Amino acid sequence: MNTRRLATTGVALVAALGLLTGCGNQDGADAPAAGGSASAAASSSASVAPLDELTAAALKLSEDSVRVTITSSVVNGGGLLDPRTKAIDMTLDMGSQGKVRMITLGDDAWMKISGMAGAPKKWLHMDATKLGASGQMNLMPDGDPGGAKQMIKGVTEVEKTGEHAFAGTLDYTRAKPDDKGIKALGAKAKAVPFTAKTDDQGRLIELVVDTTVLSPAAGKLKTTYTDFGAAVAPQQPPASQTQEAPAELIKAFGG
Repeated sequence: MNTRRLATTGVALVAALGLLTGCGNQDGADAPAAGGSASAAASSSASVAPLDELTAAALKLSEDSVRVTITSSVVNGGGLLDPRTKAIDMTLDMGSQGKVRMITLGDDAWMKISGMAGAPKKWLHMDATKLGASGQMNLMPDGDPGGAKQMIKGVTEVEKTGEHAFAGTLDYTRAKPDDKGIKALGAKAKAVPFTAKTDDQGRLIELVVDTTVLSPAAGKLKTTYTDFGAAVAPQQPPASQTQEAPAELIKAFGG
């Protein structure tokens, strides 16, 4: 098994999902979810209201199971997540890095990699609680499907552009305060445009982040949320088809 290449795939997956979802260690990074940035709070109640509405929409994602679909130039795919039971069944296509299927049941996680030379044939088992500060393979930190709530914490400006439509700016350094890669981007990471949509029940159903300001080749990162209430019942891979993940891969996830 090519553990070095496997670890590289893990690093690429973490980087892609981290940039996409904005998840990471959120200790001491609660603003501006409750009342917006200092500039927004100082302006008018009208400017704060859209942020409150968008925050409430993101919080609703923790109330039920949901299908998450990811579209970007880095990673594409998706699957079902249930924040109440910590169940995940997702498949992500990382292009030249291959495809990755991920299953979690409670605190157990399994990963199956295909399309990569030297990848193990078996499922790789990991302790999901040890995979980085947020756990759950950076897909559902603290029961947050796709990291939407944590991304909302990085909102510095937002306005309503329609009955269920929003547009604004994200500060990635707020959403990911401990990420060295984000810090290295400097001022560019502090003003990333985004749009969002909600449904008639006030749930977040779409988040599009325009990361071309970070890198022209990055394009837009789109996450959609559908099929609320769908059954999420991934099957644990058979023991005969499972092996423990190598230390290099766990380390790549921050474990």
